[in-house]
Amino acid sequence: MKSVTVKILAIAALGLDPAIVDAQGNSGTGGSSLQSSAPNANAAPTVRGETLVPAAMGIRTDQRGNSWNIENNGTLGRVGSSMINSGVSLLINNQQFYTYQPMMTKDGSEFVLQGRQASTLQGLQMMRRIKVLEKEGAIRYLEIITNATSNPANITLSLRSSFSGNFKSYLTDQGNTGVVMLGERESAVLVTPGSSQSNRAFLFSLTSAKSALKPTIASQNRYGLTFQYNLSIPAGQTVVLAHAVAQVPVPQAFDRKSLAKVFKPLAMERLMASIPSEFRKLVVNFQSDGATGGASLLSSTSVDALGVERGRRDVLALGGETRLIGTASCAELKFATQHGEAVIPFENVAAIVGRKGGVRDVARVFLKDGQVFSGEGDATELKFVMASGGKMNLNLQSLDRLVRAVDEKDESWGADVSAMIETYAGDRIAVTSADAVQMGGQTAWGPLNFSLEEVVWLAPLDDEPVGHTIEFKGGSRCFAFLAGAPLVVNSGIFGEQNLDVAGIRAVVTREARERAEKATSGYGNGDPAILQPYLTTGGNQRIVGPIADAKLTILTNSQTIEVAPEEVRKLANTGIPDGGTTPVFQLELWGGGVLSGVLANDTISIQLRGKEWRVPVRDIAELITPVPQLAAEAEQSIGKLIRTLGDEKWQTREAATEELVEFGYLAKSVLEEQLRTNPDPEVRRRIERILQVME
Repeated sequence: MKSVTVKILAIAALGLDPAIVDAQGNSGTGGSSLQSSAPNANAAPTVRGETLVPAAMGIRTDQRGNSWNIENNGTLGRVGSSMINSGVSLLINNQQFYTYQPMMTKDGSEFVLQGRQASTLQGLQMMRRIKVLEKEGAIRYLEIITNATSNPANITLSLRSSFSGNFKSYLTDQGNTGVVMLGERESAVLVTPGSSQSNRAFLFSLTSAKSALKPTIASQNRYGLTFQYNLSIPAGQTVVLAHAVAQVPVPQAFDRKSLAKVFKPLAMERLMASIPSEFRKLVVNFQSDGATGGASLLSSTSVDALGVERGRRDVLALGGETRLIGTASCAELKFATQHGEAVIPFENVAAIVGRKGGVRDVARVFLKDGQVFSGEGDATELKFVMASGGKMNLNLQSLDRLVRAVDEKDESWGADVSAMIETYAGDRIAVTSADAVQMGGQTAWGPLNFSLEEVVWLAPLDDEPVGHTIEFKGGSRCFAFLAGAPLVVNSGIFGEQNLDVAGIRAVVTREARERAEKATSGYGNGDPAILQPYLTTGGNQRIVGPIADAKLTILTNSQTIEVAPEEVRKLANTGIPDGGTTPVFQLELWGGGVLSGVLANDTISIQLRGKEWRVPVRDIAELITPVPQLAAEAEQSIGKLIRTLGDEKWQTREAATEELVEFGYLAKSVLEEQLRTNPDPEVRRRIERILQVME
């Protein structure tokens, strides 16, 4: 058994998908599962319940009649008179992506191509997932890269396409031609065919408009295009790059409105729905104003939601199309709201929405610090001078929308602001003392009381008329129905306010903003690492805290086995089998081994916020222990084996090496520390070898 274990670990180190490796360490069996004695903690995520079989590559035709020749490495080959000769070829640091046995999902809907590592990319595990989007007439790609090393990795990822003849031109979704890098609002490129090519253009969806990660574009004499991304991958982390290619009729017009109709069906916001949830949160080239968890929760009441493109001058919007450019001024702006009445300096105003001749019930003012208030306004000497010199007197009763020029103060919270609370009425209020704001609610597992200081963000449920999702500092996230006395908050403009909890739509704290900014300037979602055990349940809920149960009891086919919670690396609900009534769980152990069976426990108890929550096992999707907890005996055994790595006898050193491999990831942190500090070159060399096998 020992040799089989080493073999399986070595295969994992090479980046093979466990789904195509059997218990004897052979690859290409398709659909089998890996029973490894030391699971790979740095492996890319897998899709829950997914079965892979050997792929049937070749030409696929979508519902729009487009033919796609998908080759073994995911490159698109030429079909008939298509202008693509070789499309979407993947290169990492200029190294061509190659695969082992191509696999696909059991239903044939998605190809899964595990990469072969080049010698210069040691430690990177690469995978391509390719799906034909039938209705859209497109191919969606996921480039999945795992940095299995202990150091950050900076790489260039290139997507290269060559054409059978000179293409005519390429232009972005904003109508710009020949660009070398996508701009702030650009997300996709349309390549139009030359006169000798087909009448179908190729559309490449490359990023989201709001994403900070934009590719550079290189044209090879109109015979080819290369889209290149620069990626930074933290140690032990996985990132996903999503993109797509579609065949579309050549547009008859190239104005922005016509281009919007062409590009919209393949926008990244729509592509995200086709991505398995396990990978969706890892996509690094997608950022949406509606993404839960950051400042984007407030997007529905942001200035950007007014439908006016901001620039260096003020804009007066009249209806859907008319936009006048100029400069606005106001002697005094008063607003009477349900929170009180205040005079608002015009230099602090980002936008004003008037009543549009009575079409709207109230007027609204947007402040540059992010606050929004609605009510009855009174604007003295509100004027607008057009760039052409024309002058207009405005009043809030007839005004449609007035949007001020972009300012460096926009959305810059004051130093004393702890959070923004948005109400269902559309107001957004700055809170200056979140620690004093007490809240309460009811969850599926019991009552919950907390202060606003403990919250990262709070958002309404999309599919329920009431209820919210709350994320707390520390990583816990759960559903709750807010209840209790009105919130007492201190507003910088209107002073102390009592807010009815039934009227609260969303809360975004300073920490949530900082996470969003981190994700925008770097990669990933900006969330801090979770080091405590945690349970995940339906609806993306997560409960973080120590497991209170002394033992977990699993009933296998042959016997009953008890394990301590700290021994469990991962417990996953694999579903209820046909004819069964209880879910089957798979347990991966830190010390090696995999168990499969039914939990005898009715609940798993976890400590949260000083209370013990008992979560029914039927509700649990996963239990994760991110960091192994070494028992004293195991730590002593590992220390003794490490000292034996320097023994005079070769056989003794080899035996100690194999035993440390069998300890799996329980020994990893101790080995990494010894690699840095142990003075014996032989010991360090063997530790490096053991860690490479683990990776």
